[in-house]
Amino acid sequence: MDIKFLKGVGEKRARAFNEIGISKLEDFLEFVPRTYIEKIQIKDLKNYFDNTVIIYGTVTDLDKPSSLNRPTVLTFYDGTGYIEIPVFGSSEFRAKQFRLNERYLFLGKVGNQWFGKALKLDYRDHIKINTAEPLENEFLKRNLFPIYELQGVLKKTFIRPLLLSKIVYSAFRKIFDNEEIKFSEIISKEIIESEKLLPRKTAIIYINFPDTLERAEQSRRRLAFDELFYLQLLMALRKRNNKKEKKGIKFEADIKKLTEDFKKCLNFELTNAQKRVINEIYLDMKSDTVMNRLLQGDVGSGKTIVSLYMMLIAIENGYQSAMMCPTEILAEQHFKTISDFIEKFNKVSGRNIKVEILTGSQNKKIRESIYNSIKSGEINIIVGTHSLIQEKVEFAKLGFTVIDEQHKFGVMQRAKLIEKGLNRDVLVMTATPIPRTLSLTLYGDLDVSVIDELPANRKPIITKYREESDKHRVYEFVKEKINEGRQAYIVFPIIEESEKLDLKSAVENYNILKNTVFKDYSVGMIHGKMSSDEKDEVMKEFKENKIHILVATTVIEVGIDVPNSTIMIIEEAQRFGLSQLHQLRGRVGRGAEQSYCILIGKNLDDIARKRMQIMCSTNNGFEISEADLEIRGPGEFYGVRQSGTLNFFSTDLSKDKDLLERAREKAFDIIEKDPHLRNSENSLIRDHFLGNYKDALSLMNIA
Repeated sequence: MDIKFLKGVGEKRARAFNEIGISKLEDFLEFVPRTYIEKIQIKDLKNYFDNTVIIYGTVTDLDKPSSLNRPTVLTFYDGTGYIEIPVFGSSEFRAKQFRLNERYLFLGKVGNQWFGKALKLDYRDHIKINTAEPLENEFLKRNLFPIYELQGVLKKTFIRPLLLSKIVYSAFRKIFDNEEIKFSEIISKEIIESEKLLPRKTAIIYINFPDTLERAEQSRRRLAFDELFYLQLLMALRKRNNKKEKKGIKFEADIKKLTEDFKKCLNFELTNAQKRVINEIYLDMKSDTVMNRLLQGDVGSGKTIVSLYMMLIAIENGYQSAMMCPTEILAEQHFKTISDFIEKFNKVSGRNIKVEILTGSQNKKIRESIYNSIKSGEINIIVGTHSLIQEKVEFAKLGFTVIDEQHKFGVMQRAKLIEKGLNRDVLVMTATPIPRTLSLTLYGDLDVSVIDELPANRKPIITKYREESDKHRVYEFVKEKINEGRQAYIVFPIIEESEKLDLKSAVENYNILKNTVFKDYSVGMIHGKMSSDEKDEVMKEFKENKIHILVATTVIEVGIDVPNSTIMIIEEAQRFGLSQLHQLRGRVGRGAEQSYCILIGKNLDDIARKRMQIMCSTNNGFEISEADLEIRGPGEFYGVRQSGTLNFFSTDLSKDKDLLERAREKAFDIIEKDPHLRNSENSLIRDHFLGNYKDALSLMNIA
């Protein structure tokens, strides 16, 4: 049955449902509630203060407002008591919308009247109920109403939560009456029994028609297990394919001299964690299987120098290395760091390693020259943006690829770079640590190396939150530290949606600070719209301490390393996410002196206040990433929803860690024992996988 024939849907809403993957009745089996709201009687409202509830009854009175900015006030009766419901909007429209003695379901939050202690219901939604229709009477019988997420274009079709709940209810009544629609089991009996899971049919019914919240949660976890199990099955198959089916490059050249020369160029001792990780990666590179490894580490833990050493090993074996970055700014920063090191390395070792950068902003003549040098093998290390995946880029002998901040690239972008080398080794790096649950879902097919140690001379950064009204005291502290010979960053937010306005504001603030508060000091500015030469000149002056205070946007988020800069001031800190705040804080604390990060904000909501508290309580990026995932959820963390990697309906990664571990263990165990899913006990899994995930595996295998 076409869903447009469901009551309340129609052609326009059907198209909106189609866009979120619901085009036929059985598609509603995957459409699960995000929460539940209890239907209660008015006499019990006092027990639900400040909670959202649903009530059912009759409008007995309608009081039109005396002025435009006042609400229409409905008096509502359910047989146990009366409650007033203020509803804003056109009073004429509301008078037509709500009829006396008609029956309605109302959804709202229980609160106090403007004066006195009498209760009111703050209006959120309603639907009219026709008690002459059996379906609507059945719909009313429930005490827990499922509330579904209004995704994508559904929001623009005037579908409100209660109407959507009724549409889904109507769809399920028709599903139950349709014998052709099967609630087929999709995992084996052995897994269901060993994991003590509900049958799939029971779970689908009870997640949409729960008698208790406990039963709803039990059902959600069953369906979440299915999602996680099949994702991990994909990961297990991809990992096996890479290890068993593809022969990799064996980097076997003697690296003793290379290592000695490399160490001579370092002005610090590698940490034990860096040494351990180097060994893990090198063992992969020496083997004849393709390496796919994730390198994680906190801000300032030294991931870049590790990746550079591995690129040098590839070069020593006669191969080229490439590093792909998501932005030109990050590519330029990596290019500068690598170039400076290689210049020193070439002098020490007598080698002639050539490093180049390729970005979209370079003129055609320069790009053509670089294309030729890559193809001829003259360039040993190429750093770039997505420009590296253009058809014109042909490598002489690409053997090692580093992808920085992989989550910011699409699947096909990553695949195109990797395909430019035959069975090349790949090292994926992330700017900040990823929570374990997310790393297993995004990178579950990769081996993981973790740098869990910072250089020994680093002191923990002292982080404080200050209100906007205390800003003058913060600036006095900055002056005090500059007088002691230190330097400072002052960062202003630039958010994509309001980039032009934010940049204008940042520039205006720079001029104010330069000409008033810090007029006796040298103040510079750096932002993303400046040319590479302009940014290089500013950073050169800052490193030479010719600039005392650097006013910046988030271009300094990654890669800037000025040990003498010990103060990070982040203005309007409430506009940044936790990971970004931590990344910015990582620009200081790189020398032996005590460093400080001061977060300045105003009008904090509960979530922003929680972010500030977390930042002030820990410097540990792994703890911060877990907290960030919990606050924002996986859909926003690293933009994974946009990447198309996680298509979860029931899974909540912030609370399903145990499910993920168990699903992964089962999936990897099955592929280890039965890699082609040919055993009879895995027939259900094979059929469901081939019917639903075959294309996903193909995409993963090229990515």
